[in-house]
Amino acid sequence: MNRKLKVLFVSSELTPIVKVGGLGDVAGTLPKYLKNYVDIESVIPLYKSILTSKPETIPNSDVKINYIDIPEYFSSRDNIYGYQDDPIRFAAFCREIVDKICEGYFGEVDILHLNDSHTSFIPIMLKDRGIDNVKTILTIHNLGSAYQGRYSLDILDILKLNRTHITLEFDKADKEIDPLLQGILNADIVSTVSPTYAQEILTKEYGSGLNDFLELRKNELFGILNGIDYSIFSPEIDKTIYTNYNISNYKIGKLENKKKLIEELHINFNTDYPIYSFIARLDYQKGIDILISAMKTLKDKNIQFLLLGTGAKDFENELQEMNSQNNNIFAIIDFDPILANKIYASADALIIPSKYEPSGLTQMIAMKYGTLPIVRSTGGLKDSVFNMKTGFVFENYSALDLTDTLKEASAMYNTGQWDQMIHNAMSADFSWHKSSQKYLVLYNKLKKV
Repeated sequence: MNRKLKVLFVSSELTPIVKVGGLGDVAGTLPKYLKNYVDIESVIPLYKSILTSKPETIPNSDVKINYIDIPEYFSSRDNIYGYQDDPIRFAAFCREIVDKICEGYFGEVDILHLNDSHTSFIPIMLKDRGIDNVKTILTIHNLGSAYQGRYSLDILDILKLNRTHITLEFDKADKEIDPLLQGILNADIVSTVSPTYAQEILTKEYGSGLNDFLELRKNELFGILNGIDYSIFSPEIDKTIYTNYNISNYKIGKLENKKKLIEELHINFNTDYPIYSFIARLDYQKGIDILISAMKTLKDKNIQFLLLGTGAKDFENELQEMNSQNNNIFAIIDFDPILANKIYASADALIIPSKYEPSGLTQMIAMKYGTLPIVRSTGGLKDSVFNMKTGFVFENYSALDLTDTLKEASAMYNTGQWDQMIHNAMSADFSWHKSSQKYLVLYNKLKKV
């Protein structure tokens, strides 16, 4: 009898144990859906915040979690990221994993599923040690330059690598090493989190300086749209919202949630008018600059804006100033997942005007809650929202295009077409079951390599 493929899912985050962004959501969910098909275990650093708890498995699953304990870099530090030596920390994480593979600590491993720059040195380290029976897939969740992990040549001392590797030779010409670049060039397969983003990163506009190298790997580059966990994100069972509802009674349910949210937040909103929400970081990638411009244009219209997020101080200050000047705008400068769910259940639309968006999860959550997404046509937003069917889509990254789309949505609010779009959105399937099957295809490709 053939044994199942043994896969290690290696990441720097794992929801709900340790989460900073969307990577944690993927790492905490995808392995659970793959468990029925492969022998999969998770690997994360042992952070200070989980030093005493250390769950043995991903909650609500039997996926084992392996903790890599490097006190100097992880369990002695208060934060997950944000240190000047972050690339050094995660290089040590990579080295420890490769050491353990060589020692047989994880048993017979067939595939390493790696994620982002934090794990990107592992493929070249396996090659350096002559390990060719362990295949690698690197998933890129965000290619932006801030996420590549560049560091001085000192990082090579931590890795204990043979410095004559061809991919290191040209990389170190600028006196820096780019971990994500090394992963792209040395992993057996490279994937990213939506089909459109996989195409976008081949261009200069979205490639963040790595597009030429990705072009070299385009035959091994795949895009698989992220999913969401409907056992968590569903208005029918969500215990964090005021009133549960489903596709058959969403009008009553959303109105009840809207009334109670307005009451809880003490805001002067009118339930007869649409509430347009924004739940994201306040930075340029998320399009907050063009949203602020659009809100200024529409501030006298019967459109109500509810924003939740933290980020750049300039944006926080500007939103707070707008808050005080206009009853139709209410901004909450906070990171609050429970409040976010209440907004999904209460708002009529969710605005996601991103400059780029590798996958995006909020549009999928919003649709399940009957909140129509208003998105720019990029990355996973383009792959998951269909104009005038499950939401509203605009092409150009401009305040004018966003403003026109908001006007269009407002003109359609509370019509039969709006109701049909909500029905379509709530019926859409973005479960991890679909996406996990596509990862299994990649695993089987690696098996044959």
